[in-house]
Amino acid sequence: MESLKIAIASDWFFPKIGGIETHMDELARNLLKAGHEPYVITHDYRHLGPKDDGFPYPVIRFGSSIYLKKHHISVGPSQLWKINQFYKEVHFDITHVHSIYSPFSIAVANLSRGIRDVPVVATNHSFYGNPRADRIVGPMLRYSLSRVDFFVAVSTPVARDTKRLLGKRLNGRPVLVVPNGIDVEKWRPPEPEEREKARRKLGLSDEIVIFYTGRMTKRKQAHRIPFIVAQALKSSGVSKDRIKLIAVGNGEMRAEFEKNLKMTGLDSRANVFDFIPRERLLEFYWAADVVLIPGILEAFSIVGLEGSATGRMVVGRNGSGLSDIVLDGTTGFLGNSEGEIAQKLGNVLADPELIERIGKKARERVTREFSWEVVLKRILDVYRLTLDMADGSDKRYLLYKLWRRATG
Repeated sequence: MESLKIAIASDWFFPKIGGIETHMDELARNLLKAGHEPYVITHDYRHLGPKDDGFPYPVIRFGSSIYLKKHHISVGPSQLWKINQFYKEVHFDITHVHSIYSPFSIAVANLSRGIRDVPVVATNHSFYGNPRADRIVGPMLRYSLSRVDFFVAVSTPVARDTKRLLGKRLNGRPVLVVPNGIDVEKWRPPEPEEREKARRKLGLSDEIVIFYTGRMTKRKQAHRIPFIVAQALKSSGVSKDRIKLIAVGNGEMRAEFEKNLKMTGLDSRANVFDFIPRERLLEFYWAADVVLIPGILEAFSIVGLEGSATGRMVVGRNGSGLSDIVLDGTTGFLGNSEGEIAQKLGNVLADPELIERIGKKARERVTREFSWEVVLKRILDVYRLTLDMADGSDKRYLLYKLWRRATG
């Protein structure tokens, strides 16, 4: 494919840290490496102070008078006018917006397709669910997404949710599953000496290490981990002295998590850390044996991807985006309930040799299906299909287009 100028837009980008932000950064880096010209377009995040971007691609930040600090969103007329002028200068070939629930993404998508005649791909990274305001928000959202040419979802459950949300408004537009990618050279299994060093830094010896990382919210279910581990120990007959629980994260349920550790008597077998930079997580994966992901409705699970890429055994909940990453019984274990997760974790604890065997298969599958080399090719295929489909048929903003052509 010829070199493309690609606008990658969302409310959510660094310095805010999360799955969408990380995916956009890695996508832009890999597009650049493949010979394309990516530009990240976002807002100014003014409350986070000065930003030393240091990115190898342009990051253009547009401020706005409307700024909701709590939700990290920003949109307004003056902002959109400046973005329109920027589009006029750069002449993008395609726009790729991230999160169909980002007001900035929606506004840029409408500007791109409706005014600049630049085709739009939208990646949905999360579930819509059943919000209380659906009767108002749903119709507005469906209408505002009518100019998107091609929808991408990060997992099979998210694709189903997207189709349910948009319904007839899809009008034949595709919703294709393209997962997040991962750098399999960086996120790799450790050499024996690297694993030994990582475990030594955490004060570990020969324990089976159960690892959790992520936000501690009700949806993530981190506060239920002590009960899951306690039930797994009971079913397996393994002594609690044979395991170590390491958790990295914070959030509204952190206090509940710590209370439950004491209630189950696992506080003496647990090390709990606050959030740490993502690059430092690698040594935690290297030290771990099992990565536990009990969350409900995981849209994708970056942690599941990282755990599998580093050759760790992943045990988690079925029926979410994690199910696209982990094949139950082959590259990890999934349960349909907390009880099933505990039972399968117990089986793992009783058979430590299984951990290494399954971990190797998990690594092989991630390399084959989730490496950035594979994922980028799929995204570029989406861009090609979108460009082939685009026909400039959007008749809205027709007067503006005629005026733009007349004035050059």
